[in-house]
Amino acid sequence: MTRVSINYLLLSLFILLFGTAGGAAMTRKMAGRNDELGWSFFWWALPFCLALFLCQCLVFPKARTRLLFQLVFTGLMGFTLTFFLLSIILPVFWLSPMALPGKMVLALMFAAIFLHNLAFGWRRVNLRWATMAAAVFEQEFKPRDGTVNWDKVVRKMRIEPEIIIPGVPAKWAAAVWIALIACMIVGLAMKSAWPAFSAFSWAIPLVLVAACLSQVSGAAFAQAVKVRAIEKDRKIILPSCG
Repeated sequence: MTRVSINYLLLSLFILLFGTAGGAAMTRKMAGRNDELGWSFFWWALPFCLALFLCQCLVFPKARTRLLFQLVFTGLMGFTLTFFLLSIILPVFWLSPMALPGKMVLALMFAAIFLHNLAFGWRRVNLRWATMAAAVFEQEFKPRDGTVNWDKVVRKMRIEPEIIIPGVPAKWAAAVWIALIACMIVGLAMKSAWPAFSAFSWAIPLVLVAACLSQVSGAAFAQAVKVRAIEKDRKIILPSCG
């Protein structure tokens, strides 16, 4: 795990602002240089961008000294990358002729996919802690100075993110992805004739890829909870590592 530095905070701010401005520019261009829609996207996305960055700023000081907050900061950085990918996808809501109820249903579906991936990352840590990582923690923990090599603990859990499709069994995932890629190709060909279908044929696969990053956040937050439980149980403060 890399030690948190001010460079990560500045990088997060750049990615968030670039995603906000880039999404607004994309909306404007795809809407036929419609400035009103471009600015509408910008002012909608900016509060989320600044709220996330504010949370990172609040966590940052302690993330440099405590493992607990270092893991929370890692989870928030995962949200930064998720936000950036979403800024490529969300213009579809400004451009689609779909009625408001339809857009709300689609937004709820996207939110459900992200929450499912967040919970998936969280559950994976909880499931593998007792069977894989707890013993490694005991080996790597040094009671004398109260430190632990957390990287070795995490590597034992093998919690790399993977693209999942909620409700679809793993054995069918390949077939579903082939169908989605086929829809993307057809959507690209029908960009002029059927722009709504074209937009959503690209948005849905990209949402699945972007949601994969929320597994990183879910896993980091679950690890933070584990660290806090260890600190309370042993009455110690684990320092940040890296």
